[in-house]
Amino acid sequence: MWRSLYIGSAVLLLSSLFSVPPANAADEDSTDTSEKKKKVSVWFPTADFYPRYIADPIRPQNALTIQWLADTEIPETGAARFGLRVGGSFGIRRWHPEGEPDIGWQLSFEGGLAAQFDIEYSWDNTGWDGFYGLYLSWMLTPDLGFRFGSQHNSSHIGDEYSERTGRKRIHYTREEAALGVSWRFRPRWTTYAELGVGNGIAGSITSRMEAGLQYISKQKYLNGSASRFAAIDIRTYEETDWSTRFTAQAGYWIPVGNRSAVHRLAVEFGTGRSVMGQFLWEKESWLGIGWYYDF
Repeated sequence: MWRSLYIGSAVLLLSSLFSVPPANAADEDSTDTSEKKKKVSVWFPTADFYPRYIADPIRPQNALTIQWLADTEIPETGAARFGLRVGGSFGIRRWHPEGEPDIGWQLSFEGGLAAQFDIEYSWDNTGWDGFYGLYLSWMLTPDLGFRFGSQHNSSHIGDEYSERTGRKRIHYTREEAALGVSWRFRPRWTTYAELGVGNGIAGSITSRMEAGLQYISKQKYLNGSASRFAAIDIRTYEETDWSTRFTAQAGYWIPVGNRSAVHRLAVEFGTGRSVMGQFLWEKESWLGIGWYYDF
């Protein structure tokens, strides 16, 4: 199923290479006075117009964080960790009406990894997860959009943690198809929801549900170079009896030029199922600070 999804997306991409650009309506019928907007396609667009889930801790992104754990069920770990996240979303091709780049379709690839290192145990790597996926987004209006695609999540236990505790890696690799919707219901407020269905533990097919709310203010802070933002994200998983993780972020949002790239300086709070897939049955609560970068 998952291979066919990737193959189908590849066929869509390759077919677009040899497709004939749509003709202008006036060329087809010079007597037709109605105006039809020309369709435009752009390779490797610099912006990903479907909104990012800001507070989602396992969304591919770049980040350096320090976390203090108020509570953890992961045995033989300290109360402070360093977090490293690397990755992002990369636009492949966008199709949109001429003069309206904020609506239409876009094919994107996203990928990255998220790792945690135990500061109290010589910065040993506790665990890390790798992600990649292919998504097709459809912005019906600049405020309302949908996306469909697939995501691969492969989790790994840290070598140092495994050697010190004797804990072995569990085979947790989740292949998932996802359908999401995002709605900017007020100029600076966006909400979203997503349903994922895939195989995780022992190959069983289970569901994942996610929802969130985020706010970005006007750009009037730090000498007019930054906005303030706040965001929450909730994920719940059928594979672990609907265990739920709640995360929240707040801080400064600093855009980079005219691109969609953004720096964030933020405080993060999280509680619930561990972010690391190797510890999906363990729960944690943490407070962190960090630098985040999306491009």
